[in-house]
Amino acid sequence: MSQAATIRWGYIRGPREDLFWFVALPFVGLLLAWLCQQYLTFVALASINLWITVPHHFGTWCRAYGLKEDWERFRWPLILGPCVIFAVLAAGLAWLPLTVFLVTLIWDHQHSLMQQHGLARIYDFKAQSGSPRTGRFDLWLHILLFGNMLLTAPLWTEIWVHQLFVWQLPISAGWVKLVHSVSYLVTGGYLLFYVGFVLREFRSGYALNPLKYLFLLSSYSLWYTASWNTHSALVFGIAHRIMHGLQYLVIVYWYLERKQTKSGDRPWMLPRLNGWSFALAGVVYAVLFQTLLWRPWQEFGFGLWTAQTPPAPLSMEQSMSVQNRTYDLYAATVINSTALLHYYFDSFIWKVRDEKTQEGL
Repeated sequence: MSQAATIRWGYIRGPREDLFWFVALPFVGLLLAWLCQQYLTFVALASINLWITVPHHFGTWCRAYGLKEDWERFRWPLILGPCVIFAVLAAGLAWLPLTVFLVTLIWDHQHSLMQQHGLARIYDFKAQSGSPRTGRFDLWLHILLFGNMLLTAPLWTEIWVHQLFVWQLPISAGWVKLVHSVSYLVTGGYLLFYVGFVLREFRSGYALNPLKYLFLLSSYSLWYTASWNTHSALVFGIAHRIMHGLQYLVIVYWYLERKQTKSGDRPWMLPRLNGWSFALAGVVYAVLFQTLLWRPWQEFGFGLWTAQTPPAPLSMEQSMSVQNRTYDLYAATVINSTALLHYYFDSFIWKVRDEKTQEGL
């Protein structure tokens, strides 16, 4: 490029909104997660799931099924995808539940890092920064940073080491240390390479958007802090869901709002499109979801209130009955299918390079 290198601040919405939702929110999430660990029970994780994670799935349905434009463009993937996923899940949970769990877990992690990668690409798109190669090197940065966390953090090391023991694979302390060392070496080496790449591109005349790097720093600060310093699945789960779910809901709402302004297209399930109606619709969806699963309402209450008469514990004979096994399979299929459909739809409806998607961004 012939033009001089510049620093360009590109915002998804504006300085105040972006700095709160995409830079400060991860730290707010960590604080709230720590408070939940100190003063609440593990029910808090189920409550966060109901107030944030379930509604953020609703955001995907608004985008995929609610907008006429997207329905016409992706009609067959939107019709056939749920049928295939639901059928495969039902069979897998009946005969290969561990396989289904691992596939869902891996896809969940891949989905999480891809959301942050996509938001980073939006920041480059907004500021017209970076080179044609930036996206590819950014993706590898996410893969290695997130993968290094899963391989080396105490919270995650305990999980994958335990699973290897369950599979009766030979493993030793020395082998685990070797995996950690290789992961640190590869990740550290790539970080040095990536910094050099960014500086080289900047000297070649490509602009940089500082907000993109602040966003990445805050995102990985949450993940790494929750994985290393807390050693708590509760803290990680709540902090991650606050960041991931709320950032997704915000970007979906802004997208729908822009689409309505430009083309008049509005999700049919939202009679009015504003911040309050969108949030309320997400809560109503969570209530319907909880009802569909026949789950207790007190899970909405962060463990601060419980049912007056707790249900009697099931006997061994009752818990092994066909009826209860059928309910367990039904509930697991509904929960996993909504998550997998969310991952599946997001894999093609949010491509930043798509011109139709860019119109809403």
